[in-house]
Amino acid sequence: MNTVNQVHSVEERKTAAAHGAGEDRREEERGLMERAKAGDGPAFDEMTRRYSEKAYSVAYQMLASHDDARDLVQDAFFEVFRTLERFNTQYRFSTWLYRILINKCINYRKREARRRMFSFSDYGTRNGSAGQQFLVANLASSEKTPHEVLENDELRRSIMAALDTLSERHRTVVVLFDLEGLSHKEIAEILQCPEGTVMSRLHHGRLKLKRLLSKRLTGYLDL
Repeated sequence: MNTVNQVHSVEERKTAAAHGAGEDRREEERGLMERAKAGDGPAFDEMTRRYSEKAYSVAYQMLASHDDARDLVQDAFFEVFRTLERFNTQYRFSTWLYRILINKCINYRKREARRRMFSFSDYGTRNGSAGQQFLVANLASSEKTPHEVLENDELRRSIMAALDTLSERHRTVVVLFDLEGLSHKEIAEILQCPEGTVMSRLHHGRLKLKRLLSKRLTGYLDL
């Protein structure tokens, strides 16, 4: 076996192993939700434990408020628990949870008269700036690393303000894809729309960010 074939073989085994692990986890979670639907409280508590941090991350990036994010995550889990009998265990728990949570976040933002600024700095302290760097990497040229860009406070404030001007549908997709790392398929399932719609919203959301930031980010953006 030549070197190229060996590399391909290793990559294929890694992909297969990751897929197998993902399927095992999904089967385990399906079992937990079946037990929860049957009245097993600890099973639902385990699912809450697994997804509370991820749910908080999504809510915080949508709302830019620790207290509001915590409140809406709690509300979302309560609604999930209240409607357990309607949950189809053939689907992912995360899809159902995120759908409920995002709807709550969007409705909350619509009720708010004052638009809140989007805070990357606090998120970065909990997540190693991974989400921030991913987003800026999609906007920045290769001449500047995401870390160097984010060190510029004025630039960060500009990005925060620009994100807050996006429509809810564009902001939601940018948050889920660029910051949370969900796939087009996963986002489409959450939002109940075609993958092409997700890709279109992400494309237009990024374009709007670039247009809004182009004057301040001359030299950073590859426009």
